[in-house]
Amino acid sequence: MKKIIILLIPFLLTGCASVSYNLNIERNLSVIEEVNISATKDYFNSFYMNLPITIVKEAYNNEELMGPLKNNNYKYELKNPVDSYPSVYSFKKYNSIDEYIENTVYKGQVFNEIFVNNDDNLVTITTKDYIRYLLDDSSGNIDSRFPISNLNINIKVPYVVTNSNADKVDKVTNTYTWYTAEETLDKNINITFDKNKLYIYNLSLYISLSIIVIITIIGLVLIIKAIKKNKKNNYVG
Repeated sequence: MKKIIILLIPFLLTGCASVSYNLNIERNLSVIEEVNISATKDYFNSFYMNLPITIVKEAYNNEELMGPLKNNNYKYELKNPVDSYPSVYSFKKYNSIDEYIENTVYKGQVFNEIFVNNDDNLVTITTKDYIRYLLDDSSGNIDSRFPISNLNINIKVPYVVTNSNADKVDKVTNTYTWYTAEETLDKNINITFDKNKLYIYNLSLYISLSIIVIITIIGLVLIIKAIKKNKKNNYVG
């Protein structure tokens, strides 16, 4: 069964925007979609005043930009942590991958097409027709449908991944990351996971720890029995 979905990052700030797009696939194949949009680190650091922070806040308070999130039951907030840069954060949970495909508002400007293929126990997500970023022209006008400086796409799955072309893999969390930037000419996502095989980080370590725990429990039981037997033998009625 094949479905086609298209990603979009709407309400982008400027060509200096930085976006983290996260898909967290749960064990029941429900989907949590998270998007974090901010200005880039270099953009923030190039200003002595609070212009980048002001831009982020204005984006958050812009009804035209935030309307699609509100109208599609997204949760969103302005994050302004002490130890990091402010950002616009949006979040939505879907009961299934199909529901995510049909209802996500993030459609259109990263890849023209994304295919999700279910073949028995294997689920494959692939993309094609990457849309390259275009920079602002000399007049400051944006001639691009996707004018941002960098985008990180992160897919986290609870199952064993059998194939992937990710740029980075976090083995602890089983998160696969693809990086794109202004100079990226072409990009594709390809990831396949086995929904019948739960991913366990460092299985050998868990097995070793389990054996140690079992041996410890057996040892404690034997010690307790020996103490009780010794007390019984030494008891004088």
